[in-house]
Amino acid sequence: MNTEAARVDQVHAQCLFDSLPEAMQVPTLSPAYVAADARRDPTLSPCYLVWSDGSAWLMHSVHEARIPGREESDWQSPYGYGGPLDAGLDARDLARAWHALHALAHERRIVAEFVRFHPLLGNERGYPGTVQPDRSVAMLDVSSGDLLGRYSGRARTAVRKALKDGLQLRSQSTDARAKFPAFYRAGMAQIGADAFYRFDDGYFAALLSMPAARVFSVIGTDGETLAMGLFLFGPRVAEYHLSATTESGRRANATNLLLHGAACAAQECGLRLLYLGGGTNADPDNALLRFKQSHATCEATFSYGHRIHDTAAYADLQAALPEQARESRRVLFYRS
Repeated sequence: MNTEAARVDQVHAQCLFDSLPEAMQVPTLSPAYVAADARRDPTLSPCYLVWSDGSAWLMHSVHEARIPGREESDWQSPYGYGGPLDAGLDARDLARAWHALHALAHERRIVAEFVRFHPLLGNERGYPGTVQPDRSVAMLDVSSGDLLGRYSGRARTAVRKALKDGLQLRSQSTDARAKFPAFYRAGMAQIGADAFYRFDDGYFAALLSMPAARVFSVIGTDGETLAMGLFLFGPRVAEYHLSATTESGRRANATNLLLHGAACAAQECGLRLLYLGGGTNADPDNALLRFKQSHATCEATFSYGHRIHDTAAYADLQAALPEQARESRRVLFYRS
């Protein structure tokens, strides 16, 4: 009987992920995504933590990073979503697994961890740290029926107008995949997005090399690219990941057509859901959330959690950075 947790390589982790039921193989929880997302920051190291007992197991995939100015490190979910995956564990086994991961954290000098649980799986089940519900997220059931007829009246009108005005949707061309990084960064600059979101070419190269990655483009009548989106297609679920739209594209309802095109592609692939995500904050009246809800048929709740593995080291950080610890609402307050 194995009672210890261990760090495993990506190949081992991917084999475990691929052995899960298809409904659990959500693309952003794949070890391949964890590795690709780590490319956005050279200080991040993809870390696959596994506890097993016979055929039952728990896997917790995180990014491990050294705490600035310290010898210790912390764990954090990739951009978007994360959290544990498990197979064949009852409540008692789950408690044993988390206890073993806590011991492994001490071995690796981990002070704290921050986890973004995935709303589709509700994988905060049995998490031994603090869990906090954060915001509503939207998704579209694409398993059957007329997709256009299931949108809100406003979204349906926008898609129909975009098509009537001659906008075209294109998918998966080599040109689109090559063009997407620069197009996305230009879009983020145009709306004044934080520098965090202006991912470099290395990040996009890793992300776009994933078999799950698909790029959709909306083209205007003059050949101008009005909107582009990167989606991740799993065996049962497609996830919206990143997109950008030009100013003229926003006026022409290009983003509505982009989401509709991805939904149609997901339906054609026999998928069950197109996961759209939430807004830019937890406000239920957030403009981005409202836009996504106009294309959605159901909702769920996104939650995050944290766990302090080394209380003494964490207290030292709070004492060393009292202003940040007091004013920041983040568990990893010492990170910019």
